[in-house]
Amino acid sequence: MAAASKLSVTTRNTTIATVVGVVAYLLYRNSKEAAKKKASNAGIKVIMHEEGGKKERAAVDMVFFRRIFKLMGILVPGLFTAEAWYLFLVGMSLVCRTYADVWMIQNGTAIESSIIGRDMQLFKKHLMSFIFAMPLISTVNNALKYGLNELKLRFRTQLSNHLYSKYLKGFTYYKMSNLDNRIANVDQLLTQDVEKFCDSVAELYSNLSKPILDVILYTGKLTGSIGVQGPAKMLGYLAVSGLLLTRLRRPTGKLTVTEQRLEGEYRYVNSRLITNSEEIAFYQGNQREKGIIIATFNKLVAHLRYFIFFRLQMGFVDI
Repeated sequence: MAAASKLSVTTRNTTIATVVGVVAYLLYRNSKEAAKKKASNAGIKVIMHEEGGKKERAAVDMVFFRRIFKLMGILVPGLFTAEAWYLFLVGMSLVCRTYADVWMIQNGTAIESSIIGRDMQLFKKHLMSFIFAMPLISTVNNALKYGLNELKLRFRTQLSNHLYSKYLKGFTYYKMSNLDNRIANVDQLLTQDVEKFCDSVAELYSNLSKPILDVILYTGKLTGSIGVQGPAKMLGYLAVSGLLLTRLRRPTGKLTVTEQRLEGEYRYVNSRLITNSEEIAFYQGNQREKGIIIATFNKLVAHLRYFIFFRLQMGFVDI
C-alpha cells in the first residue's frame, strides 16, 4: 500500500510531467523551425542596394529612449492639441476601466456569496446592480477603443505629413530613387512601416499605463487590508519575473526587424516586376521572376511561422 501511494498520480506530479513534456516539445519544434528557416534563407537573396556597414542592434537603451522622445515630439506637436486630448481620453478610460474591473470583482464575489447563502434578496440586489452598471462599463470600453483607434490615426497623420514634407522637399525624392541607393523600399517605409509604428506606439502607451495603474491601486488596497508584507513580496516577484521575461524576450526586437526587412524585400520584388515589365517580357524572364518572387515570399512565410512559434513559447512562459 505504501509503494502504491508513492506511485500514485498526484496533481503536482501531473503538472510537472505536463510542463516537462511541453518544454521538450517546444525545444524540439524550435530546433526544427530554426533548421527550416536556415534552409529557406539559403536560397535566392534579393539585393536592395543597401550599404554593408555595421548593423544596429535593436535594444531598449538610452538611444531607443532618445529616438522615441524625439518622435513623440512629432506625433504630439503640443500640449493643447487633439493628440494630447486623445492621450488624456485614453488615460482616463484606463482609470475608469480599472475601477470597473475592481467593482466587477467585488460585485461578482457578492453574487456568489448570496448564491451560496441562498439569500434571494441580496442576490436580486447585486444582480440588478450588475445589470444597471453594464451600460456604463460598455461606454468605458468603447471610449477606450475609440480613443486608441483615433490616437493611432492621428499619430499616423502627423508622422506621414512630417515625412512627406521632408521627402517631397526640393529633389529629395529624386535623389533617393536615382542617386542615393541606401534606401530601396521607400514606398513601404512611408506606408506600411509608418502605420505599424504608430499602432505600436499607441498600444505601448495603453499596455504600459494600465498595468502600472493596476499595480498602484491593487497595492494600495492590499496594503490597507493585509499589511505591507504581502504587497512587498508581490512587487518583488513582479520585478524578478519582469527581468527574467525581458531577458527571454530579447530576440523579439531582432525578429521584428527581420520581419520588416523581409516584408520590404517581398514588396520590392513585386514593384521591380511592374517597373521592368517591358524588359522582362522582351527577354521572356517571367519564369525567373516568378521563382524570385516565390522564393522571397517563402522566406517571409518561414520567418513569420518561426515568429508565431516564438510567441507561443513566450505565452507559456508568461503563464
